[in-house]
Amino acid sequence: MSLISLAIVGKDNEPLYLREFSADEGGSSQNELLEEKDNCDPYGFFSADLGKNGESSLRHQFIVHSALDRFEELVGPSSGNRWRSPGATGSDVMWVGLLCPVEDLRVYGYLTNTNIKFMCVIEDRDEAGGQNQQMREAELRSFFANLHELYVNYTLNPFTKLKAPIVSRRFEKGLRNLVNSFNGK
Repeated sequence: MSLISLAIVGKDNEPLYLREFSADEGGSSQNELLEEKDNCDPYGFFSADLGKNGESSLRHQFIVHSALDRFEELVGPSSGNRWRSPGATGSDVMWVGLLCPVEDLRVYGYLTNTNIKFMCVIEDRDEAGGQNQQMREAELRSFFANLHELYVNYTLNPFTKLKAPIVSRRFEKGLRNLVNSFNGK
C-alpha cells in the first residue's frame, strides 16, 4: 500500500489542499531545494512559488469528491456519531477509517474536532490482506495524527487565512516527509 493522493477539506466542504504524490517524488535534490528556500524564508511566508504542489489529476479529484459524499453520510448530523469507536481516546477518536474502495484504491478519512476532513487515497497492492492490512491501518492512523499536528502548526501562524487554500513551504516539506516515511522511501 502506498499513499498516492491527499485532500484536506474545510468544515464547509471547501477544498483546502489537494495533492497527488508520484512514485518518483521526494528525491534528495527536491529536499535540498526546499531546504535552500527555507534558509531564505524560515517561516514559509513567501510561498507563492510552490509549483505543481496543488495539482491533482481529474481522476483523483473525482475519487476524493465521491469519498466526501460517503464522509458526509458517516459523520453528518444525522449519524449521531455512530462512526466513533466506543472507548476510543486521543487521535483514535477522530479516525473515521475506510470510506470507500474504488477499483484498486482505498480512501480513508479522519475528522478533526473543528470538522476539518483529511482524506488519503491509498493504492491497494496487498494481496495477502488480513494482518498486513491491519498493520498498515495502524500506520495510517499515526500518519493522520502527524498530519493533524502539521495542520495545527500551520494554522497557528498568525498570518494564515483559515478558510483559504494551504500555501506554505514548511507545510509542504513536513507533508513530503510524512508521505515519504509512510511510503517507505
